[in-house]
Amino acid sequence: MANSAVPDRPVIDVAKGTVSPHLTRLLVRAGMAAGLDRSRLAGLPGLAVLDDEGIRIPTGTILRVWEMLSRLPWGARGGDRVMELWQPGALGVWDYLFPVSGTLEEGFRAAARHFTAIADPSDELRVTRDGGALTVSWRGPYRDLPEYPLIAEFVPHMLLMVASSAAGRRLAPLRVGLPDLASIASGRSAELYNTERVIDADHPSVTFAEADIAIPLPRADPALAAILDRHARLSIEAARPVLGWLDRFHTVLESAVADGPPGLDQVARRLGMSPRTLQRRLNKEGTSWREELERLRRRRVDRLLRETSLSVDSIATRVGFTDSRALRRAIHRWYGHGPPVIRGSGPS
Repeated sequence: MANSAVPDRPVIDVAKGTVSPHLTRLLVRAGMAAGLDRSRLAGLPGLAVLDDEGIRIPTGTILRVWEMLSRLPWGARGGDRVMELWQPGALGVWDYLFPVSGTLEEGFRAAARHFTAIADPSDELRVTRDGGALTVSWRGPYRDLPEYPLIAEFVPHMLLMVASSAAGRRLAPLRVGLPDLASIASGRSAELYNTERVIDADHPSVTFAEADIAIPLPRADPALAAILDRHARLSIEAARPVLGWLDRFHTVLESAVADGPPGLDQVARRLGMSPRTLQRRLNKEGTSWREELERLRRRRVDRLLRETSLSVDSIATRVGFTDSRALRRAIHRWYGHGPPVIRGSGPS
């Protein structure tokens, strides 16, 4: 069984907390066509310069747009309205990785390798072989968000659209996996995914037969594929992040936590403001110092417990708790059980 994972670390560091503007443009256009009030988009970081190909916008911005779309009266349809506006190249260099590849399998592996060209580095596209079948699955840290079912429904559809365009025909997958089957209206799976076999799965996925993934693509171009592979990486490294105030706060908070238990005064000083002003700015964003610190610590603790063998004492130090007892109390408050249960469940 083979697996294709995320890009190299330096690219992830450069792009952390951001996405490309390409998919956001499609989301905004689809939302406007469905009646989204343009005034609700005002002030979202990056949207004013969304046509600039050389930027990366905060991940929070695209999630906010997804949230707005999830509340629109789509009727019997959802995220597929977004792909109605798609044309090859609308997702930037990532789009072009497919048609120039030798086969669809090669295309998906290139797309997984350079998924950060359109997504946040915390999002992962996995390509897995199981016998003659190839499964492409998406994993992102958004499961607790109300808009997650819409995103999860959209991703397999997007993958099918770009792959079908590269193949020159509409592909019929062996199956599609969704973590929320209730999000698919009755009888809609055939229209959306060209298959009636939509199954319950931990992560959104689409599985193709050997006959589809191994056939040479009609526009394969090995020399151009090599050029685009390099360009995909360089475009991420050269992109300019457009960050909002809350993004700067998150960056400073993460840095402060890495140095030990952070204090409100310390973070406010790094941001060049008084503690009272910092609290006021957070309140205007609909959050608080305590909520932000708790959210960051919980995310880090969850990852370290699932993905490392560090002791609870070491994790407490890394995440800024005074000692392991304080960390154990927090874990019980968050999950209702102790660290061994989380560690035993494996990567999320």
